[in-house]
Amino acid sequence: MRRFGVIALVAALCASEPALAQQQTRITGLVKSSDGGAPIVAADVEVVGANFRRVATTREDGRYSVQVDAGTYMVRVRRIGFGADSAMNVVVAPNESKAVNFTLVARAAQIVGVTVVGYGTQNVRDNTGSVKAVTPKEFNTGRLVSTEQLIQAKVPGVQVIDSNEPGGGISIRIRGGTSVNASNEPLFVVDGVPLNVGGGLSSGRNPLNFLNPSDVKEVTVLKDASATAIYGSRGANGVVLITTKSGSSTEPSLSYSTSFSTSQVVNTPDLLSAAQFRTAVQTYAPGNVGLLGTANTDWFDAMLRSAGGVENNLSVSGVRDDMRYRLSLGVLDQQGIVLGTNTRRLTASATYSDLLANDRLELRANFKGSRSDDGYTTGGGIGAASAMDPTQAIATNGVYFQWTNPLGANNPIADLAQLTDRGSTFRSLGNVEAKWFFTDLVEGLSATMRTGFDYASSNRTFFSPSTSQQDIESGRHGRIFQNQPRNVNTVFELFGNYNRKLESLESTLDVTAGYTYEQQKGDYPSFTADSLTTDLLGPNGVPTAGIVNSSLFVDEAKLISFFARANWTWKEKYLFTASIRRDGSSRFGPDNQWGIFPAVSAAWRMSDEAFLNEINWLSDLKLRVSYGVNGNQAFGNFLYVPTYTPSGAQATYQFGNEFIPMLRPSAVDPNIKWEQTASTNLGVDFGLWNDRITGTLDYYNKDTKDLIFSVPVPAGTTTGNFVTTNIGTLNNKGLELGISAVVLDGRKGWRYDASFALSTNQNKITSISADETDQILTGGIAGGVGSRIQVLQPGSPINTFYVYQHRKGPDGKVVGGTALDTAMYVDQNGDNVINQDDLRPYKNPAPRWIIGHTSTASYKNWDFSATARAYLGNYVYNNVASNLGFYQGLSGATPSNRHASVLETGFVNPQYFSDYYVENGSFLRLDNITAGYTFRRLRGISSMRVYGTIQNAFTITGYSGVDPLAGVNGIDNNLFPLSRTFTLGANVAF
Repeated sequence: MRRFGVIALVAALCASEPALAQQQTRITGLVKSSDGGAPIVAADVEVVGANFRRVATTREDGRYSVQVDAGTYMVRVRRIGFGADSAMNVVVAPNESKAVNFTLVARAAQIVGVTVVGYGTQNVRDNTGSVKAVTPKEFNTGRLVSTEQLIQAKVPGVQVIDSNEPGGGISIRIRGGTSVNASNEPLFVVDGVPLNVGGGLSSGRNPLNFLNPSDVKEVTVLKDASATAIYGSRGANGVVLITTKSGSSTEPSLSYSTSFSTSQVVNTPDLLSAAQFRTAVQTYAPGNVGLLGTANTDWFDAMLRSAGGVENNLSVSGVRDDMRYRLSLGVLDQQGIVLGTNTRRLTASATYSDLLANDRLELRANFKGSRSDDGYTTGGGIGAASAMDPTQAIATNGVYFQWTNPLGANNPIADLAQLTDRGSTFRSLGNVEAKWFFTDLVEGLSATMRTGFDYASSNRTFFSPSTSQQDIESGRHGRIFQNQPRNVNTVFELFGNYNRKLESLESTLDVTAGYTYEQQKGDYPSFTADSLTTDLLGPNGVPTAGIVNSSLFVDEAKLISFFARANWTWKEKYLFTASIRRDGSSRFGPDNQWGIFPAVSAAWRMSDEAFLNEINWLSDLKLRVSYGVNGNQAFGNFLYVPTYTPSGAQATYQFGNEFIPMLRPSAVDPNIKWEQTASTNLGVDFGLWNDRITGTLDYYNKDTKDLIFSVPVPAGTTTGNFVTTNIGTLNNKGLELGISAVVLDGRKGWRYDASFALSTNQNKITSISADETDQILTGGIAGGVGSRIQVLQPGSPINTFYVYQHRKGPDGKVVGGTALDTAMYVDQNGDNVINQDDLRPYKNPAPRWIIGHTSTASYKNWDFSATARAYLGNYVYNNVASNLGFYQGLSGATPSNRHASVLETGFVNPQYFSDYYVENGSFLRLDNITAGYTFRRLRGISSMRVYGTIQNAFTITGYSGVDPLAGVNGIDNNLFPLSRTFTLGANVAF
């Protein structure tokens, strides 16, 4: 029935066209700004005749169309934030289309603009939810590989965490994490196409690398439930809407940009020098003195380099009548500071839009494609460089040094030369949209049909020759491993919109309702070949092998949704929004497949009230309140049914004289369902002194229930060790403040704008309802066997560190050396024994405060900008120090290097769970500085801007490790080193 309804509606649209096409008497035109000629969206176009009055609204391209009878009319255009314009005595003959264009002059005293929201657009001043749009003039600059980097430190409540690797993974947290085992990443929507939560498929790096940041027009972050509930079961962690550039509404244009960069290492782990290492071995492991070499090798210096990069982008855009287009091509080649790491990317995009059927049908199409090739750090090189003996030479007479004992660290330079780890990803994304305007029948009514796809295929190949140390030690005699995942997502959406000014009620009504069908299919083949007969083919082929194993995993998921949203504005100062979405997901069992996610919000523009008219310094004041429910289904497919895996050799069944492997079912919860997050938001939007200062202040409270946990299963109850189920609740609450100020307004050629983004979030697990324990250990670390350094416990934040309280001596230093545990640690329960019962939750890896600041200045043709970021109250577990911070490691079969902290602590034995290694990671970082100069009116060139940028200019921190921004969970375990990047570039417009 649903599909029949869709087909019937499409047929009705097509059938209506011949009848409507006979009515061709209309007034059309374009409304644009006097500042740059940009189209003005959502302007009111009023057409008045002798017995006729109709108000139309300009579309996203600034165009409008009004059906009229033959006659004489006055046309008036109004838009908040702009001066009005009008045209008198517009004469329209029978069967004539009259074009009347307008140019409006912007006023500084009003908040203007239209931002993208779920399934539509909305005036910024009419937002009732917490929404922040970031435009190109606010984007970060420099060598940016992924779109997330554009908004780093720009949006209050949004944390962007980079891995430092070229094109490496980036995590985003919007108002803290709402889950434990399910994803905490937001939903990304690119030009209306929703991606898999987290971004989708890649060969091992950031999935959003397929999108060229130069093609991005706007990034809109939806933060509260009022804004995100329209996305239902995927909106609990926020939604990031990415809108790419489309064709120009003026003249055809050609633009070209190029840039060159070099990156330098900022910091490496603090390890013992060769001289210090020799002394330590002589003191604590004299039996290994004979194993020392005569060299003085800095292994990190040997494996790091100055990394170069180049990027070129070309685009052409234009307009012909009602048709707009844009084509772009981008090429990126960026080395990593670790030898062998790099990313190369080729991107192409095409956008098209047109108005047909007398402006009643608007067609849009967006297509993007990319090919990326990546090189990865091989053989655990960063960890090997930390542990390798600094007294050994890299190579002697062309032969790499290697320990003959397999317990010794491998030579990282040899691994870089012999091992290969490369990946490639092809990704294509696009959609086609048809929007029909029923203006001739019902003013303000339109229907949109959109279909889109997201296709990705990847190939990652690892090759280790028989001569590599790891293959010699393992006896594999050469290995090649290849993983070739492929994924395709398709989406079909049909929704209608009714937007009408109700003059008699002094109101505006905007209603959207629709249906979506999404399907995801993926297959994930892989194979491993060991005992290769030859190394000559390398990663380029598979020779005959002694052992070949292959696997194929296939999955599929579907999501069907119905949604509706209504916005009502009364007297332009009382604003109300209500939305609801009903989702059905195949990831859950039959009894839990459907969920309902509602939201309501309201706003009051107090500055429009008469009692505030005499407060001249207050130019805008709006109060907002919202409440809603979101879901989270970002976890594995079909976890409500068991999967079967063959048993190992230790679990076979005897039939006669033969032992048969068994198929063992996994432990499952057939009643698992999605997590639900209910959130409340209170907000204030304000403008001061004619909007020289504008800002927002928000308080939010989010409660998540039915948390998805992977919990231990009681022994003997099932063949599985863990089961994924719903247990526990979680709370996030916080404050956000965003301020923008025009400090200098252009007098004498100077302009200076400053903005601040401040936020704080408190995260706490409020309950865990597992049968066995109210405490779950997490946060795996290097050192020991199965060691975990963090805990999930009611009353504590997610991933709180779980450590012993280390005693300090009279000198203020930690008690170290060979002291007994009872002398080294505080006995929390007073039983004179130091054991698991004395561990305590201690400190939080998430920052208590995040502060971002951007300064933008210009003087005549010069421009300057700087962005800084500060985290306060975040803590980091220095796993490099804890894993190498004790002298016992010198006494093994091969002595490995030690972390320099051992010189202070004197630890002889490992102290992995000491709070000494939990360090304050607060920092202040100058993310980038940019200076540019624009040449205008050059011969044959519209404009040319040359610029220079420094990224990661400096970091001020008390953290002793490589980077205080140590991932999402705050565990520093051989992080990719941070680099400082210098970029020179030019943008040319023809």
